Amino acid sequence: MGDTIKVGIGVMIIKDNRILLGHRIAGGKDTGGIFEPDSWCLPGGKQEYDETIFECAKREVKEETNLDVWNLEVFSAVDDIQPHKHFVTIQMITKDYTGHLEIMEPEKQDEWKWFSLERLPEKIYSPSKKFIDAYLAKNKDTDKLQSGDE
Repeated sequence: MGDTIKVGIGVMIIKDNRILLGHRIAGGKDTGGIFEPDSWCLPGGKQEYDETIFECAKREVKEETNLDVWNLEVFSAVDDIQPHKHFVTIQMITKDYTGHLEIMEPEKQDEWKWFSLERLPEKIYSPSKKFIDAYLAKNKDTDKLQSGDE
């Protein structure tokens, strides 16, 4: 990847006080992103040229989960830096989706599951963990998950 900064998108889909996470397969291939196999992640991926961040979020969620999302809200933007890789990750939140949840990319994820923020899996993909931790810090005094419309 060299000296190029890429844009990544992570989407937190909220349902009944839970969030959707996908399990990245243990034997996964490095596709040029932040490579952390055998971890749980939010849906998302790399932005393509001539695509808005919202189009990217919708496309990535559909490609990975078969869900259609809308009313996306930008939560924050963070740097995700590893040796020879630098991403700026746009973090988005939504409660609005339709569709039947499916494993659309079995070569990347082998499971999608809804998790309570009080009972998250132990091994979380680092960009997703940054997002979840920031979200928890912002919403630590609320009883219910917020979608940013405070």
